[in-house]
Amino acid sequence: MSGNPSVFTDEFLMRQFKTFNPPSKYTVALLGTSLFGRFKYYTVHDPYFKENPCVLNLGGHLGADRIQNVQRLIERDFLRCLKEHQPNLKVIYLQMGDGDLTENGLQKSDALTYGKVVKSLRDEFPNAQIVITAFFLQRGFSEAVIEEANQMLRDIASQNGDAVSFLPFGPDQTGIMSNDQIHLTNAGYRKWYDFIQNDINNR
Repeated sequence: MSGNPSVFTDEFLMRQFKTFNPPSKYTVALLGTSLFGRFKYYTVHDPYFKENPCVLNLGGHLGADRIQNVQRLIERDFLRCLKEHQPNLKVIYLQMGDGDLTENGLQKSDALTYGKVVKSLRDEFPNAQIVITAFFLQRGFSEAVIEEANQMLRDIASQNGDAVSFLPFGPDQTGIMSNDQIHLTNAGYRKWYDFIQNDINNR
């Protein structure tokens, strides 16, 4: 793929890169679902949330509830497009695959695709730290199922050495999930926001 022009043509994301986001501005990227994307909503509507000028938040724009959706974007040169417009990224947080979880856990094929996404990120951003964020307890799945899925993510991180790390949220998740067991409560988003911002500030 090296040396070939980017062919990624999704109008919305291209608009994000070329218009809304100044080239070469960001050092941190959030790639994931609305768990990241909702930070943008709360930044506007809740003074507790502050916009970090160093962070490019693409949460909610990638179809990342399914790992395969992100892999398809990569196959369409999404990461090359990102690299061309934001070459200074030093830390990339990855949060995806909640929609792939079932009561039986994360399928091995999905874990393999997750590993491919991580490898693609490493290939395109060899000097960046890749941070894999853990699955929350959700949708009534047992703690054992979520822990097994998180172990798969830990294994992916460990297979990639110091360039990739696994970021567990922690055992205390009381009250962070809304009644639908998919989305976070307002208090949950505050806790999640504090957790991510603290990690960014300490890297």
